[in-house]
Amino acid sequence: MSRLLASFLLLTLAVSSPAADPPFRTDGGDEKLPWFQLKAGEFPPEGSAHAVSGELIALDHVNRTGMIRPDRDDTQRRGDWDIARPFVMLPFGSLSYHGSPAELRDIPIGTHLHGQFFADPQQTPTKKGQPLPPATFTRAIKLEDDFSFHARQGRTWRVEAVAADIGTLTLTGIDKDGKADAKPITYRIAATTRVWKGKGFGTLADIAAGQTVQVNLTVCTLKGPGRVTDIWLDAESRTVATAHQLEIHRQYQREHGLAGLVVAVDNKKGTVDVLLFGGFDPKLADAFVPGGTAAGAVAEDSLRTWDQINDVKRGPVQAVDLRLDHAFGSSGVTVQFKPSALLEGYRPGRVVRLFSGDWKVDDLPREERLYP
Repeated sequence: MSRLLASFLLLTLAVSSPAADPPFRTDGGDEKLPWFQLKAGEFPPEGSAHAVSGELIALDHVNRTGMIRPDRDDTQRRGDWDIARPFVMLPFGSLSYHGSPAELRDIPIGTHLHGQFFADPQQTPTKKGQPLPPATFTRAIKLEDDFSFHARQGRTWRVEAVAADIGTLTLTGIDKDGKADAKPITYRIAATTRVWKGKGFGTLADIAAGQTVQVNLTVCTLKGPGRVTDIWLDAESRTVATAHQLEIHRQYQREHGLAGLVVAVDNKKGTVDVLLFGGFDPKLADAFVPGGTAAGAVAEDSLRTWDQINDVKRGPVQAVDLRLDHAFGSSGVTVQFKPSALLEGYRPGRVVRLFSGDWKVDDLPREERLYP
């Protein structure tokens, strides 16, 4: 996946759509169609990714890579159950944890995640007439924990029964319209289960039938439906968890800069247009205003910068544009700034991280830098 975006020379952004592109396979769609392949010059269309859920079992937060143990399903052979799968976050890929944007470093090992993945490029058959090998999905555009996944859909859980002495919790899913699932599900609980209550924590004794809750899970399908790692008993506890994660996200982004793609450079005017990737708190973009200042650090597809405290170039923000009809993976926000010098890395198709003028550009830990 090295330099994946080198081919994304987006002088103009082409937003692909299922209607305009050749047919491709979707989850639950025609299995005879090929899966969507990432294309040069385009962000992927909505609905083109393949859903894969599983447990996070390894991560390299610096390079935004990791491994998940996929949930078992009917498409797998029994011998393929629980085989770990590597993944790489796409440069425009995003994560959510506790209902807020997150980094891979924020998510504990063992967390059950819901992902949206794209296939690796299809290889040419070794012999003429042979079919293409099965698609392998390792390029993640979205990962979110159970809390975020269900909250985004307006889905909650109703407690039907709790038996702490034998370690079981029975829940019924409730959709955003208030419709209950046909059957409840019985999960495992243990003394290790964190019980979020109000502004603090409770105990398993605080769980009662009739409560509306959210949960995070682990070892799903490996050991039945899964074990509850966290349960939020009320709206206040969920709000507290979301707000805390949001502040963690905001601090990280101010220290590392918002990642985006260089989409245009005007050598005569000395301006650089950067389309910010999606998945960040939209309020952070409010810091970029015409007449303000911005600083740009050249980054790689992993979003790592070289030596941001020394390498950034600063200059006035010339314009900020917002497109509501932005593509999957894009925020729709384009910032044009005029740096003091046009670095080699300020080229269309390259990744940069942008800092608002009132954000302190400081040194990063050595392991996060590409240089030296």
